[in-house]
Amino acid sequence: MARRILLLAAVAAVLVATYQRAASFQFLNWDDGAVILDNRFLDLPGAARWAFTTTFMEHYQPLTWLVWAVLKAGFGLDAAAFHAANLVAHVICVLLLWGVARVLMARAAPVMSANALDAAATAAALLYGLHPLRVEVVAWISALPYALALAFVLASTLAWLRTSSSGHPSRDRFAALLLYAASLAARPVALGFPIVLVVVDMWLCKESLRVSARKAWPFAALAAAAAVAEFAARAPGLGAAPWLYRLQSATSAPFVYLKHTLVPVALTPLDVLPLKPEGSAVAVIAATAALLVVSVVAWRDRRRRPAVWAAWASYLALLAPAAGLVPSGLQATADRYTYLPGVVIVLAVAGPVVHWATRRRWRARLVQAALTAAVLALAVTTRAAMRPWADSVSLWTRVVVLDPTNDVGLYNLGLALTAEGRSDEATARYRDVLALHPAHSDARANLDRLEAARFEREGNDLAGRGDLIAAAERYRQSLARDPRRTHSHAALGMALASLGQSAEAIPHLTEAIRQGESDPAAANALGVLLLQAGETQEARAVFKAALAVHPSDISLAHNLARLLVTSAQTAKADAELALRLASAVVEATNGRDARAVETLATALAANGRMAEARATNVRAAALAAAAGDRDLAVQITARGRAYRSPGQ
Repeated sequence: MARRILLLAAVAAVLVATYQRAASFQFLNWDDGAVILDNRFLDLPGAARWAFTTTFMEHYQPLTWLVWAVLKAGFGLDAAAFHAANLVAHVICVLLLWGVARVLMARAAPVMSANALDAAATAAALLYGLHPLRVEVVAWISALPYALALAFVLASTLAWLRTSSSGHPSRDRFAALLLYAASLAARPVALGFPIVLVVVDMWLCKESLRVSARKAWPFAALAAAAAVAEFAARAPGLGAAPWLYRLQSATSAPFVYLKHTLVPVALTPLDVLPLKPEGSAVAVIAATAALLVVSVVAWRDRRRRPAVWAAWASYLALLAPAAGLVPSGLQATADRYTYLPGVVIVLAVAGPVVHWATRRRWRARLVQAALTAAVLALAVTTRAAMRPWADSVSLWTRVVVLDPTNDVGLYNLGLALTAEGRSDEATARYRDVLALHPAHSDARANLDRLEAARFEREGNDLAGRGDLIAAAERYRQSLARDPRRTHSHAALGMALASLGQSAEAIPHLTEAIRQGESDPAAANALGVLLLQAGETQEARAVFKAALAVHPSDISLAHNLARLLVTSAQTAKADAELALRLASAVVEATNGRDARAVETLATALAANGRMAEARATNVRAAALAAAAGDRDLAVQITARGRAYRSPGQ
């Protein structure tokens, strides 16, 4: 027992050493945002009810939603915690696989020694756990459902295998059923598991099909219910691919994934569906014929090599839900789809190889060396395969390097580059998308926004150099691509106002404020232009609204105060408000601004405080004269002579 514990600890250590860098990876802009970052429904306690009633992301996976909700509640939106959960789940899967492999091999080859069984189980666990096809499930947060589903399936398998040797078969079978239900609740990817149970029962226990099916029917009932729920969840996206293309994908998938398993090179994070999926009847017929040939050969040879037939049938049963007949999302194939059927492949290889090796010493040495080399090669390859998953830019760059015509990869790379502020590179990627798919509205909109931002920056540079005419043209170009650029509206309005083009400036400043322009200078400019245009009430509304948002802005307070006391008829409330505003402005400017002091004088007069008004007017004129502005001093003095008490 101690030896086995050490073996399992060693397996876990190798896995952690290989995959530990995933803990430093970021959330990706491929589902992680919708699933985790922006998903307000993951907040407990409401997440529990939502998890069991939603088909969000076209899947029914309540248990996974609850796991993510607990992680969010405990660690917030810490990417390291979510990545650690994926790694822990993968390690658990591999350790459970070790247990399943040992039990199966002990039943299939009773002559194997305990040491040989341990070696075979360890080989199977490492070959599976370190294979590059596992990278996606470990490194991508949104792929956690696959690890959870497999962990419960393997635990269910162990419970099922105990039924033939324990004294409580009914209890073990019920435990297996509950664990299978948990797997389906994580995500119903093991819909073919009841078939696997029947095949394994017939293979190892030599039961008839009828007896085995009778044992497995509760599992089949659960699978049927889960299939209905999952089909309903995927229904909105089923019209994307024609039936002939789906048939081609489903019939060729077993061979495609076998190839990826045997030759795990140039694996892409995203094998996207074609823009216009079209199936080939010839390809469907050829793939179907190949499936039939392999199946018939395995069936006819089942008495001599029952493990081959059991492995082939189990592989097809576990792969079927992800084969492409009922597609999910935009992917034609995906590494994560091999997470369950990949178990069958390593069991089918590791057990017989180790069993063959135990019959001769030279064979044992040869197999040991080969397996060691394979494990090391897989570990090195897998560590390299993890690099693109570190962040969104790396991920989509890998996709595009492998397939420069992948429009989904190009688009998501553009999004990732934009998020990092690499606008020029993002612009180039959006142009690539549009060259492939001219009707891609999101790429067009994002490209327009980037170009609008570029024109806006150029306009800001020109305005800073004093070239307002050229700056105004750049702002117009910016707004032509993105009419919602608030700053461009405001900057264009300010530039036009400075150029004396008030009639054109007013609409842009008005739109900027409507969109939420935060700079009070825009409201000041608009209010002044409206006053000059004789639209006093509109100007007053602009000043008051802006002052409510920017109560400490001196220019807004001064302009509103002056507007209130220079109107043809000043109401008492307006006069009092103007006096408060003017007093605050004078205090803020330390009484050194001639115009502010004059506005205070006018406000005092509007409130009937004539003596103070005249004295303040004299002080304002003196300030203007002291500043060298004699014309202003004369104007202030002249306006002071016109003061009248309210009602006169």
